[in-house]
Amino acid sequence: MIEVLSARASWCAPDEKILWCHPMESFSGKAKYIFYQVSGLDERGDKRWTAGKVLGGVASGVAGLALEAISPTDGDTGSNTPSVPRTVVSGQNRDCLAASHLGAWQASGANEKYGREFIWILTSHRLGLLEPSVKEPESATGLLGGLKKKISGGSGEQGEQPHRAVQLPALTVHAEFPRNIIANIDAVEYKVRGHEQKYLRVSLADGSTIDLTGRGGRMYSASKVDRLLAMTSGRE
Repeated sequence: MIEVLSARASWCAPDEKILWCHPMESFSGKAKYIFYQVSGLDERGDKRWTAGKVLGGVASGVAGLALEAISPTDGDTGSNTPSVPRTVVSGQNRDCLAASHLGAWQASGANEKYGREFIWILTSHRLGLLEPSVKEPESATGLLGGLKKKISGGSGEQGEQPHRAVQLPALTVHAEFPRNIIANIDAVEYKVRGHEQKYLRVSLADGSTIDLTGRGGRMYSASKVDRLLAMTSGRE
């Protein structure tokens, strides 16, 4: 992913290692990207409580948590395929670490409309939610300029064929979760509308969680989660 190069150039510290990048894919429902299971928030993360939307006993860190089935009016696509949330945030109150660190992103209205591209990036220092854009970064000098020059293969010497430089996308940082608040990263399974779905669970220090999965059937998404888990521990 070219976003990895952008992150290394403009976001990461010199000693910071990128472990993996994972696109935050949209799904059909009132919430377009992140489904909230947080007491005090509705499913989009708005600061209001709607009966039935928050599961009783949302105890983070409990494997096998059963998601409440989303009703057809809440986002069924009309097909036989359930609209499974790709990112789920859970916590016991709206001030939990998972929800509060996503507060600025949620307040921007990004969870209410399709058409944007977000990526999760886990590094040796933090978990970040970033958004690439085609906008040229403010400065193309320094490390970023060097990377562009290296990618393009140009050296500026006479007699060489010019190469078109690869333009790295600018990155907007929407949320960061430092490593000192990440308690554990593991895999869990939800039973959603009778279908088992595997998620990569990022557990935070206060017990709140961020769960990530991908598109596709159970086996495909499960293999994707297994690979993310292996990369988290450096096995890939």
